[in-house]
Amino acid sequence: MITRRTLLSTAAAAPAAGLVPNMLSRAHAQAQTPRRGGTLNVGVVSDPVTLDPAFMASFFEVYVFGTLHDTLLRITPDLQIEPGLATMTAVSPTVMRFDLRPNLKFHDDTPLDAAAVKWNFDRIMNPATASLRRADLGPLTSVEVTGPLQVTMTLSTPFAPFPHVMGARAGAMVSPTAAQRLGADFGTQTVGCGPFRLVRWTKNSELVLERFPGYWRPNQPLLDSIVYRPIPDETVRLTNLRSGALQLIDLVPPQAVAGLRGAANISLRERPSIGWNAMSLNVTRAPFADVKVRQALMYAVDRDAINRVVYFQTGTPAFGPIPPAFGWAHDAAFKPFSYDPARAQALLREAGVSTPVPFSITVTNSPLQIRLAQLIQAQANQAGFRAEIRQIDATSLITVLRGKDFDIAWSPWSGRSDPDGNTFNMFTAGGPTNFTGYASEKTTELLREARVSSDQTRRAQLYREVQQQLAADAPLLFFQFDSIIQASSSRLRWTQYPDGGFALGDAWLES
Repeated sequence: MITRRTLLSTAAAAPAAGLVPNMLSRAHAQAQTPRRGGTLNVGVVSDPVTLDPAFMASFFEVYVFGTLHDTLLRITPDLQIEPGLATMTAVSPTVMRFDLRPNLKFHDDTPLDAAAVKWNFDRIMNPATASLRRADLGPLTSVEVTGPLQVTMTLSTPFAPFPHVMGARAGAMVSPTAAQRLGADFGTQTVGCGPFRLVRWTKNSELVLERFPGYWRPNQPLLDSIVYRPIPDETVRLTNLRSGALQLIDLVPPQAVAGLRGAANISLRERPSIGWNAMSLNVTRAPFADVKVRQALMYAVDRDAINRVVYFQTGTPAFGPIPPAFGWAHDAAFKPFSYDPARAQALLREAGVSTPVPFSITVTNSPLQIRLAQLIQAQANQAGFRAEIRQIDATSLITVLRGKDFDIAWSPWSGRSDPDGNTFNMFTAGGPTNFTGYASEKTTELLREARVSSDQTRRAQLYREVQQQLAADAPLLFFQFDSIIQASSSRLRWTQYPDGGFALGDAWLES
């Protein structure tokens, strides 16, 4: 329950064992004297789709969000809430006051004051903007300037995840002056207030950021510049890391983990994710408009085999959207499906469909995803389906999902720091990340109650009921709670986050 005093921290459970390696690395870095300067070359799977947080929806934007942007509150690596650009005071369960730090600036040197904060929220809440963040804000009804550095926000109902929302994309502040001047080009020329500012973005080549000298955190950032390089081929990313051309890479292929442990001049980082890996099922058209056909696919897939063959035991099998990182809400006993091809075939007979049931598996042209699709294809084909694999470019995935141009499609979720962010917008009708077309009055009622309640025990029970209903309706094929696996040069000191994002204000390179 949020108290009436200024919010300094809000607990959100995370498994201590998963945090130890990262905490040790941070402690090691703190024992040395941070060095200013240098350029960090980062290898990522794909370009982002946009740099504007009002419209970010792709997994690939987590790489740049925390470097270009900053938020009103901050979510720590262990999922605690602390002040960011502002402190928050709960005046009542539905009224929140934010007091900004003095002398904040955007990258264009315009002031980040209360008027700018109000403009940002007015922009998001304006239906004409069509921002994906409007849904994130839930019951927020108004934002008023109540002082030069103070805004007061009013909610129509209590909203338990609100502090977490203010530490994520909806809480990111961008320059009103730049946004209005650039118009439609703002997504590629974004002006934020994070530790680094944009220099240039050459799509499919490089995204270059430079140190923002006006950043508010003492002694940050330490690096002079960051260069993101999109390299879809996992082998090429690893080769460039080993050669020193890159100093940080994301999405280390699971089969490479064993070989990187103990490798000279390379530091491997692993920690439990707050997200999940899944396939969205398009419930708006055949064959998956039929719930029995969807359930059949649930029994056709061997999650243990996926975790073993594709992910090399680097994560755990998943059956729903609440990962182990949410210790208070996660149900370790929840396993509604077993691998049972005979049961899958029986459900297809009950559905009255002709077998084999044809469908396509849409994935990007990543070697891991292709291996995953091939395994699901083989398993489904033994259970009464006839699956084909469709490969697309990574930057096209969000367009395919939004347009529902798929039968089943790769739908990873990097995760949010509260279970509401892993559920509400995916499983309520019209939610901005409801790519499946799923609609259930019962699920919606449960999720609405969960976001209003301040009783964590009650919320945990509600999310257990949500998972049971999702298992019955089967709009997504969950198969893995992944580990965040990233690697860097041993010279790089940096902090890893459980959503896989790079917030590199505190990163530095040893000489």
